[in-house]
Amino acid sequence: MILDTNTLMLVDETSDAVRTPPLNRRLSALKTRTTQFSPLSLISLLYALNLFIFYQQEFISDASFLCGSAFVLCTVIFFYGLFKLGANKRFEDPTLMLPQLCATVSIMLLMAYIDRATQPALVPFILIAFSFGIFRLSTRSLVLMSAACVSAYLGIILMHADQAEQISLLRHDFMQWCVLALTLPGMIVVGKQIQNLRQLLRLTRYQLAHFEEKATRDELTGLYNRRQLQDELERARAHARASSTPFCICLIDIDHFKKINDGSGHLTGDTMLREFARVARNSIRDTDILGRYGGDEFMQILPDTDLKGAVMHAERLRVQAHFLDFQALLPQKHISLSIGIAQYRDGESLLDLIARADAALYRAKQLGRNRVEWAEAA
Repeated sequence: MILDTNTLMLVDETSDAVRTPPLNRRLSALKTRTTQFSPLSLISLLYALNLFIFYQQEFISDASFLCGSAFVLCTVIFFYGLFKLGANKRFEDPTLMLPQLCATVSIMLLMAYIDRATQPALVPFILIAFSFGIFRLSTRSLVLMSAACVSAYLGIILMHADQAEQISLLRHDFMQWCVLALTLPGMIVVGKQIQNLRQLLRLTRYQLAHFEEKATRDELTGLYNRRQLQDELERARAHARASSTPFCICLIDIDHFKKINDGSGHLTGDTMLREFARVARNSIRDTDILGRYGGDEFMQILPDTDLKGAVMHAERLRVQAHFLDFQALLPQKHISLSIGIAQYRDGESLLDLIARADAALYRAKQLGRNRVEWAEAA
Protein backbone atom coordinates (compact mmCIF):
# COMPACT_ATOMS: atom_id res chain seq x y z
CA MET A 1 0.00 0.00 0.00
CA ILE A 2 1.33 3.44 -0.95
CA LEU A 3 0.30 6.30 1.29
CA ASP A 4 0.60 9.89 0.18
CA THR A 5 0.72 12.92 2.47
CA ASN A 6 -2.84 13.95 1.71
CA THR A 7 -4.18 10.54 2.67
CA LEU A 8 -2.31 10.56 5.97
CA MET A 9 -3.51 14.07 6.77
CA LEU A 10 -7.06 12.95 6.01
CA VAL A 11 -6.71 10.08 8.45
CA ASP A 12 -5.49 12.44 11.18
CA GLU A 13 -8.51 14.69 10.63
CA THR A 14 -11.13 11.96 10.33
CA SER A 15 -9.92 9.37 12.82
CA ASP A 16 -11.62 11.22 15.65
CA ALA A 17 -14.95 10.96 13.90
CA VAL A 18 -15.10 7.18 14.24
CA ARG A 19 -14.32 7.03 17.92
CA THR A 20 -16.98 6.65 20.56
CA PRO A 21 -18.38 9.92 21.99
CA PRO A 22 -16.88 9.48 25.51
CA LEU A 23 -13.44 8.97 23.98
CA ASN A 24 -13.90 12.02 21.77
CA ARG A 25 -14.67 14.13 24.83
CA ARG A 26 -11.58 12.87 26.62
CA LEU A 27 -9.38 13.55 23.60
CA SER A 28 -10.82 17.04 23.18
CA ALA A 29 -10.07 17.77 26.80
CA LEU A 30 -6.49 16.60 26.35
CA LYS A 31 -6.03 18.76 23.26
CA THR A 32 -7.19 21.87 25.10
CA ARG A 33 -4.65 21.37 27.86
CA THR A 34 -1.18 22.14 26.53
CA THR A 35 1.65 20.73 28.58
CA GLN A 36 3.18 23.44 30.74
CA PHE A 37 6.28 21.42 31.58
CA SER A 38 7.59 19.79 28.43
CA PRO A 39 9.93 16.78 28.15
CA LEU A 40 12.61 19.06 26.70
CA SER A 41 12.53 21.14 29.90
CA LEU A 42 13.05 17.92 31.81
CA ILE A 43 16.02 17.06 29.57
CA SER A 44 17.51 20.50 30.28
CA LEU A 45 17.12 19.96 34.03
CA LEU A 46 18.74 16.53 33.77
CA TYR A 47 21.60 18.15 31.87
CA ALA A 48 21.96 20.66 34.71
CA LEU A 49 22.05 17.74 37.15
CA ASN A 50 24.79 16.18 35.03
CA LEU A 51 26.75 19.45 35.28
CA PHE A 52 26.34 19.31 39.06
CA ILE A 53 27.81 15.79 39.12
CA PHE A 54 30.74 17.00 36.97
CA TYR A 55 31.19 19.90 39.38
CA GLN A 56 31.10 17.60 42.41
CA GLN A 57 33.79 15.43 40.84
CA GLU A 58 35.80 18.58 40.05
CA PHE A 59 35.68 18.06 36.28
CA ILE A 60 34.35 21.57 35.73
CA SER A 61 34.84 24.86 37.53
CA ASP A 62 32.45 26.78 39.76
CA ALA A 63 31.92 29.35 37.02
CA SER A 64 31.04 26.71 34.41
CA PHE A 65 28.52 25.02 36.69
CA LEU A 66 26.86 28.28 37.71
CA CYS A 67 26.79 29.52 34.13
CA GLY A 68 25.23 26.30 32.78
CA SER A 69 22.70 26.11 35.61
CA ALA A 70 21.67 29.72 35.05
CA PHE A 71 21.16 29.10 31.31
CA VAL A 72 19.02 26.04 31.97
CA LEU A 73 16.95 27.68 34.71
CA CYS A 74 16.24 30.81 32.65
CA THR A 75 15.21 28.74 29.63
CA VAL A 76 12.88 26.48 31.62
CA ILE A 77 11.26 29.45 33.37
CA PHE A 78 10.87 31.31 30.06
CA PHE A 79 9.03 28.49 28.28
CA TYR A 80 7.01 27.62 31.37
CA GLY A 81 5.85 31.23 31.51
CA LEU A 82 4.82 31.13 27.84
CA PHE A 83 2.74 28.02 28.42
CA LYS A 84 1.28 29.27 31.69
CA LEU A 85 0.17 32.57 30.13
CA GLY A 86 -1.16 30.82 27.01
CA ALA A 87 1.16 32.83 24.73
CA ASN A 88 2.18 29.60 23.00
CA LYS A 89 -1.30 29.37 21.43
CA ARG A 90 -0.49 32.33 19.20
CA PHE A 91 2.04 30.25 17.29
CA GLU A 92 1.33 27.73 14.54
CA ASP A 93 2.80 24.95 16.70
CA PRO A 94 1.50 25.47 20.27
CA THR A 95 4.03 22.96 21.63
CA LEU A 96 6.90 25.28 20.56
CA MET A 97 8.91 22.15 19.85
CA LEU A 98 11.37 23.80 17.46
CA PRO A 99 12.21 26.80 19.71
CA GLN A 100 12.55 24.52 22.73
CA LEU A 101 14.81 22.11 20.86
CA CYS A 102 16.96 24.98 19.57
CA ALA A 103 17.28 26.44 23.09
CA THR A 104 18.14 23.08 24.66
CA VAL A 105 20.77 22.17 22.08
CA SER A 106 22.24 25.69 22.12
CA ILE A 107 22.80 25.49 25.88
CA MET A 108 24.67 22.19 25.51
CA LEU A 109 26.83 23.51 22.66
CA LEU A 110 27.53 26.73 24.56
CA MET A 111 28.65 24.79 27.62
CA ALA A 112 30.87 22.60 25.43
CA TYR A 113 32.50 25.80 24.15
CA ILE A 114 32.85 27.38 27.61
CA ASP A 115 34.27 24.28 29.28
CA ARG A 116 35.68 21.44 27.23
CA ALA A 117 35.15 19.02 30.13
CA THR A 118 31.40 19.06 29.52
CA GLN A 119 31.77 17.49 26.05
CA PRO A 120 31.34 13.84 27.21
CA ALA A 121 27.72 14.70 28.07
CA LEU A 122 27.08 16.56 24.81
CA VAL A 123 26.41 13.70 22.37
CA PRO A 124 24.01 11.57 24.50
CA PHE A 125 21.97 14.57 25.65
CA ILE A 126 21.71 16.01 22.14
CA LEU A 127 20.47 12.63 20.85
CA ILE A 128 17.89 12.47 23.63
CA ALA A 129 16.73 16.01 22.86
CA PHE A 130 16.39 15.25 19.14
CA SER A 131 14.38 12.11 19.89
CA PHE A 132 11.55 14.30 21.21
CA GLY A 133 11.51 16.43 18.06
CA ILE A 134 11.41 13.58 15.55
CA PHE A 135 7.65 13.03 15.83
CA ARG A 136 6.72 16.71 15.92
CA LEU A 137 9.02 18.45 13.45
CA SER A 138 9.22 18.21 9.69
CA THR A 139 12.08 16.34 8.06
CA ARG A 140 13.41 19.61 6.63
CA SER A 141 13.55 21.23 10.08
CA LEU A 142 15.28 18.20 11.56
CA VAL A 143 17.87 18.03 8.76
CA LEU A 144 18.66 21.75 9.06
CA MET A 145 18.90 21.52 12.83
CA SER A 146 21.13 18.45 12.75
CA ALA A 147 23.40 20.08 10.14
CA ALA A 148 23.65 23.24 12.25
CA CYS A 149 24.33 21.18 15.39
CA VAL A 150 27.05 19.07 13.77
CA SER A 151 28.68 22.13 12.20
CA ALA A 152 28.63 24.07 15.47
CA TYR A 153 30.18 21.16 17.35
CA LEU A 154 32.92 20.85 14.73
CA GLY A 155 33.60 24.58 15.07
CA ILE A 156 33.89 24.21 18.85
CA ILE A 157 36.40 21.36 18.43
CA LEU A 158 38.48 23.41 16.02
CA MET A 159 38.45 26.40 18.38
CA HIS A 160 39.64 24.14 21.17
CA ALA A 161 42.38 22.64 18.97
CA ASP A 162 44.86 25.35 19.92
CA GLN A 163 44.23 24.63 23.58
CA ALA A 164 44.66 20.87 23.31
CA GLU A 165 47.76 19.82 25.23
CA GLN A 166 47.84 16.40 23.66
CA ILE A 167 46.91 15.21 20.18
CA SER A 168 45.00 12.36 21.78
CA LEU A 169 42.50 14.84 23.27
CA LEU A 170 41.84 16.33 19.85
CA ARG A 171 41.40 12.87 18.37
CA HIS A 172 38.98 12.02 21.18
CA ASP A 173 36.93 15.13 20.44
CA PHE A 174 36.89 14.37 16.75
CA MET A 175 35.71 10.81 17.39
CA GLN A 176 32.84 12.18 19.46
CA TRP A 177 31.97 14.48 16.60
CA CYS A 178 31.95 11.53 14.18
CA VAL A 179 29.57 9.67 16.49
CA LEU A 180 27.19 12.64 16.53
CA ALA A 181 27.51 13.27 12.78
CA LEU A 182 26.66 9.67 11.96
CA THR A 183 24.05 9.04 14.63
CA LEU A 184 21.84 12.11 14.12
CA PRO A 185 20.93 11.36 10.47
CA GLY A 186 20.35 7.71 11.33
CA MET A 187 18.07 8.70 14.21
CA ILE A 188 16.08 10.99 11.91
CA VAL A 189 15.64 8.25 9.30
CA VAL A 190 14.56 5.67 11.89
CA GLY A 191 12.25 8.20 13.57
CA LYS A 192 10.54 9.06 10.30
CA GLN A 193 10.07 5.37 9.53
CA ILE A 194 8.40 4.94 12.92
CA GLN A 195 6.25 7.99 12.21
CA ASN A 196 5.15 6.49 8.88
CA LEU A 197 4.27 3.24 10.62
CA ARG A 198 2.18 5.15 13.16
CA GLN A 199 0.34 6.93 10.36
CA LEU A 200 -0.20 3.59 8.61
CA LEU A 201 -1.66 2.19 11.83
CA ARG A 202 -3.97 5.22 12.04
CA LEU A 203 -5.14 4.59 8.49
CA THR A 204 -5.71 0.90 9.22
CA ARG A 205 -7.60 1.72 12.41
CA TYR A 206 -9.78 4.20 10.52
CA GLN A 207 -10.52 1.67 7.78
CA LEU A 208 -11.42 -1.03 10.32
CA ALA A 209 -13.70 1.36 12.17
CA HIS A 210 -15.26 2.40 8.86
CA PHE A 211 -15.93 -1.20 7.83
CA GLU A 212 -17.32 -1.99 11.28
CA GLU A 213 -19.59 1.04 11.04
CA LYS A 214 -20.85 -0.07 7.63
CA ALA A 215 -21.51 -3.55 9.00
CA THR A 216 -23.72 -2.24 11.81
CA ARG A 217 -25.34 0.84 10.27
CA ASP A 218 -28.03 1.37 7.68
CA GLU A 219 -26.45 3.29 4.82
CA LEU A 220 -29.44 5.55 4.13
CA THR A 221 -30.46 6.63 7.64
CA GLY A 222 -27.29 6.04 9.65
CA LEU A 223 -29.31 4.04 12.19
CA TYR A 224 -28.55 0.49 13.29
CA ASN A 225 -29.38 -2.14 10.68
CA ARG A 226 -31.44 -5.26 11.26
CA ARG A 227 -28.44 -7.46 12.10
CA GLN A 228 -27.26 -5.05 14.79
CA LEU A 229 -30.78 -4.73 16.16
CA GLN A 230 -30.81 -8.49 16.75
CA ASP A 231 -27.58 -8.20 18.75
CA GLU A 232 -28.97 -5.27 20.73
CA LEU A 233 -32.13 -7.25 21.49
CA GLU A 234 -30.02 -10.08 22.89
CA ARG A 235 -28.14 -7.61 25.09
CA ALA A 236 -31.37 -5.98 26.27
CA ARG A 237 -32.83 -9.37 27.18
CA ALA A 238 -29.69 -10.39 29.06
CA HIS A 239 -29.75 -7.10 30.97
CA ALA A 240 -33.44 -7.52 31.81
CA ARG A 241 -32.83 -11.02 33.14
CA ALA A 242 -29.79 -10.00 35.18
CA SER A 243 -31.35 -6.88 36.70
CA SER A 244 -35.00 -8.02 36.80
CA THR A 245 -36.02 -4.84 35.02
CA PRO A 246 -38.53 -4.54 32.15
CA PHE A 247 -37.75 -3.56 28.60
CA CYS A 248 -39.98 -2.84 25.64
CA ILE A 249 -39.69 -2.67 21.89
CA CYS A 250 -41.57 -0.40 19.51
CA LEU A 251 -42.17 -1.27 15.87
CA ILE A 252 -42.68 1.98 13.98
CA ASP A 253 -44.17 2.23 10.52
CA ILE A 254 -44.60 5.33 8.36
CA ASP A 255 -48.20 5.34 7.17
CA HIS A 256 -48.81 4.97 3.41
CA PHE A 257 -45.09 5.06 2.72
CA LYS A 258 -45.33 2.73 -0.29
CA LYS A 259 -47.99 4.97 -1.86
CA ILE A 260 -45.84 8.06 -1.25
CA ASN A 261 -42.74 6.30 -2.57
CA ASP A 262 -44.49 5.15 -5.74
CA GLY A 263 -46.26 8.46 -6.35
CA SER A 264 -43.52 10.96 -5.48
CA GLY A 265 -40.44 8.93 -6.31
CA HIS A 266 -37.74 7.09 -4.42
CA LEU A 267 -35.71 10.25 -3.74
CA THR A 268 -38.69 11.71 -1.88
CA GLY A 269 -39.03 8.47 0.05
CA ASP A 270 -35.35 8.47 0.96
CA THR A 271 -35.60 12.08 2.15
CA MET A 272 -38.56 11.19 4.35
CA LEU A 273 -36.72 8.25 5.89
CA ARG A 274 -33.61 10.30 6.61
CA GLU A 275 -35.57 13.16 8.15
CA PHE A 276 -37.65 10.86 10.31
CA ALA A 277 -34.51 9.02 11.42
CA ARG A 278 -32.96 12.35 12.46
CA VAL A 279 -35.99 13.35 14.54
CA ALA A 280 -36.36 9.91 16.12
CA ARG A 281 -32.65 9.73 16.95
CA ASN A 282 -32.79 13.11 18.71
CA SER A 283 -35.85 12.11 20.74
CA ILE A 284 -34.46 8.98 22.38
CA ARG A 285 -32.45 8.57 25.56
CA ASP A 286 -28.75 7.69 25.49
CA THR A 287 -29.61 4.16 26.63
CA ASP A 288 -32.28 3.59 23.96
CA ILE A 289 -31.56 1.79 20.70
CA LEU A 290 -33.04 2.83 17.37
CA GLY A 291 -32.63 1.04 14.06
CA ARG A 292 -34.12 0.48 10.64
CA TYR A 293 -35.83 -2.89 10.75
CA GLY A 294 -36.63 -2.94 7.04
CA GLY A 295 -38.10 -0.65 4.38
CA ASP A 296 -40.13 2.04 6.16
CA GLU A 297 -40.25 0.06 9.41
CA PHE A 298 -38.11 1.00 12.40
CA MET A 299 -37.50 -0.67 15.72
CA GLN A 300 -36.81 1.03 19.01
CA ILE A 301 -35.49 -0.85 22.04
CA LEU A 302 -36.25 0.78 25.39
CA PRO A 303 -34.24 -0.76 28.26
CA ASP A 304 -35.42 -0.27 31.85
CA THR A 305 -38.84 0.83 30.57
CA ASP A 306 -42.22 -0.68 31.31
CA LEU A 307 -45.21 -0.70 28.98
CA LYS A 308 -46.65 2.56 30.30
CA GLY A 309 -43.38 4.42 29.80
CA ALA A 310 -42.96 2.97 26.31
CA VAL A 311 -46.48 4.11 25.30
CA MET A 312 -45.77 7.63 26.53
CA HIS A 313 -42.52 7.73 24.59
CA ALA A 314 -44.18 6.37 21.44
CA GLU A 315 -46.95 8.96 21.63
CA ARG A 316 -44.37 11.72 21.94
CA LEU A 317 -42.49 10.41 18.91
CA ARG A 318 -45.73 10.13 16.90
CA VAL A 319 -46.57 13.78 17.61
CA GLN A 320 -43.06 14.94 16.75
CA ALA A 321 -43.16 13.09 13.44
CA HIS A 322 -46.55 14.65 12.61
CA PHE A 323 -45.05 18.13 12.82
CA LEU A 324 -42.31 17.38 10.32
CA ASP A 325 -42.91 19.67 7.36
CA PHE A 326 -42.70 17.96 3.96
CA GLN A 327 -44.64 20.63 2.08
CA ALA A 328 -41.95 20.87 -0.60
CA LEU A 329 -42.14 17.12 -1.21
CA LEU A 330 -45.65 15.88 -0.44
CA PRO A 331 -49.13 17.09 -1.34
CA GLN A 332 -50.38 16.36 2.19
CA LYS A 333 -47.41 18.14 3.84
CA HIS A 334 -47.28 15.87 6.91
CA ILE A 335 -46.66 12.19 7.65
CA SER A 336 -48.08 9.97 10.37
CA LEU A 337 -46.84 6.92 12.27
CA SER A 338 -48.38 3.67 13.38
CA ILE A 339 -46.56 2.15 16.35
CA GLY A 340 -46.86 -1.26 17.98
CA ILE A 341 -45.38 -1.91 21.42
CA ALA A 342 -44.63 -5.07 23.38
CA GLN A 343 -43.00 -5.53 26.77
CA TYR A 344 -40.65 -8.48 27.21
CA ARG A 345 -42.03 -11.39 29.20
CA ASP A 346 -39.63 -13.44 31.29
CA GLY A 347 -38.58 -16.55 29.37
CA GLU A 348 -40.08 -15.30 26.12
CA SER A 349 -38.17 -15.75 22.87
CA LEU A 350 -37.21 -12.68 20.90
CA LEU A 351 -39.20 -13.93 17.93
CA ASP A 352 -42.34 -14.06 20.08
CA LEU A 353 -41.62 -10.59 21.45
CA ILE A 354 -41.28 -9.17 17.93
CA ALA A 355 -44.39 -11.04 16.80
CA ARG A 356 -46.46 -9.47 19.60
CA ALA A 357 -45.18 -5.99 18.74
CA ASP A 358 -45.89 -6.65 15.06
CA ALA A 359 -49.44 -7.73 15.91
CA ALA A 360 -49.92 -4.49 17.84
CA LEU A 361 -48.60 -2.54 14.86
CA TYR A 362 -51.01 -4.35 12.55
CA ARG A 363 -53.87 -3.51 14.91
CA ALA A 364 -52.87 0.17 14.84
CA LYS A 365 -53.10 0.13 11.05
CA GLN A 366 -56.44 -1.67 11.11
CA LEU A 367 -57.86 0.92 13.50
CA GLY A 368 -57.10 3.81 11.16
CA ARG A 369 -53.33 4.38 11.44
CA ASN A 370 -51.63 7.37 13.10
CA ARG A 371 -51.93 5.74 16.51
CA VAL A 372 -50.09 3.70 19.15
CA GLU A 373 -51.24 0.18 20.09
CA TRP A 374 -49.66 -2.27 22.48
CA ALA A 375 -49.71 -5.90 23.49
CA GLU A 376 -50.60 -6.63 27.09
CA ALA A 377 -47.57 -7.12 29.31
CA ALA A 378 -48.87 -10.33 30.88
